[in-house]
Amino acid sequence: MRLLILGLWMVLVIAPVTAKFSATCFKAIVALTSRPHALLEQFQQEICDQGCRPTVAHWDLWTRNHTFRPAVRSLLAWVDHPDHQEAAMMRLGDEVAALIKRQCGPLLDGGRDVCADEETLAAFGSCFQKGFVRAALVHLPRLLPLASEPVCQAQYEWVQRDQLWEEIIPNKMREYAGVCRQLGGEMMVMGEMYGF
Repeated sequence: MRLLILGLWMVLVIAPVTAKFSATCFKAIVALTSRPHALLEQFQQEICDQGCRPTVAHWDLWTRNHTFRPAVRSLLAWVDHPDHQEAAMMRLGDEVAALIKRQCGPLLDGGRDVCADEETLAAFGSCFQKGFVRAALVHLPRLLPLASEPVCQAQYEWVQRDQLWEEIIPNKMREYAGVCRQLGGEMMVMGEMYGF
């Protein structure tokens, strides 16, 4: 039944939108999400093995402003979109993060962190990937202004390059690992929110 509903939803909602969305744009999304095993290995090596204990709260405490915001600014400057698009893209990122927190956060119940063990890391990584792809499809209409054929072709070529996977992403992971212990966890965030 769920497959029938999903199929109907895709035909009624996604199909009209995707008519404007080139195959190259889909190839770029697939290429971006096609290396989960390699990313999990990098995450294990660059973050978990360095003693970090990442929680979903770390998105708000560090990742949003130190990784996601610079990526949005870089993308918007590259595709020559006005500055007002940044706020919209940041809202989109926050909505995607909220979705992933709701769906993947329960994997970390009981004070667990992403690096608790290999199974938790793999489960969280899989959940994150599914949530990311699902959110990209749901928000496709908002992404269309950034999805011209030349932009998608350039993005597809970029995600195929080793520099992204072997330099940029590991360097961002190392940057996070350098501050992760200072971020605390869920209790720190609750303490800041409620003043205790």
